[in-house]
Amino acid sequence: MVIGASGKTGRRCVSYAASKGLPVVACTRSGAFSARDAGVADASAAALVASERCDVSKASAAELATLLDGAGSCIFAASASPSGGSPWEVDKAGLVAVARACLVAKVPRLVIVSSGSVSKPLSSIYAFLNLFGGIMRAKIEGEDAVRALYFDREGCDYVVVRPGGLTEDEPRGVAAIELNQGDDKSGRIARADVAAICVEAAERAGTPVAADATFECYWADTGKSLGEVGLSNALGGTTDEKAYASGRERRGNTWDELFEGLDADAPGVSQQGWGPSL
Repeated sequence: MVIGASGKTGRRCVSYAASKGLPVVACTRSGAFSARDAGVADASAAALVASERCDVSKASAAELATLLDGAGSCIFAASASPSGGSPWEVDKAGLVAVARACLVAKVPRLVIVSSGSVSKPLSSIYAFLNLFGGIMRAKIEGEDAVRALYFDREGCDYVVVRPGGLTEDEPRGVAAIELNQGDDKSGRIARADVAAICVEAAERAGTPVAADATFECYWADTGKSLGEVGLSNALGGTTDEKAYASGRERRGNTWDELFEGLDADAPGVSQQGWGPSL
């Protein structure tokens, strides 16, 4: 299940899943979606794409649980938009409602598309993005609510994916990606690569791989400390990979190598940092 399938990242999640031969249900506010919307041209892959209506800002708990019944995993790629609800309605309350429904329906894994620097309110990235309706605060409060809900839940886990600056570039693939934990490093990454990370994590539902883990993702050659990341995400270019190392970076030539060694979050512990609420 991909919730928020009409969004730029959600569409790519649908496309990537179908290209791997995975049946995927694209959930949108209207329920209207076709494989063509996700750029799926191959007929056999297109046949794997179905659609359902899901407005997380309005759906009842029972409707969400029914929708998710039988799902092998769920990717939450929805976010606030002028026509789709505020950050508090979508990125926080909507995420929490979906997480609760996943637990009721016993969906093995919930993958959440969040944002890099979301736990660092004093960073320039947080301060800038949070000007848009308090979206960063809504995202971190949604994340933390999920951590509390999933405390000691056998058979169900979550993965929080925090992308850096999102681009419309062609994907560069697993070998170009770096993961980090601690929310102290970021960079740029194509939406298509983020979608691949989400689907690959979702496909590993029911295994210990990335279970209850939160991590940042960006192209390795653009990674910088949060103190240095800002206009560099918008202006492009690469950086000196040795300029800053957190010690928690992960690289790999395969998805299993990339995910290997990720630490699970401290159970139920909030990650919201201190800082002014904008």
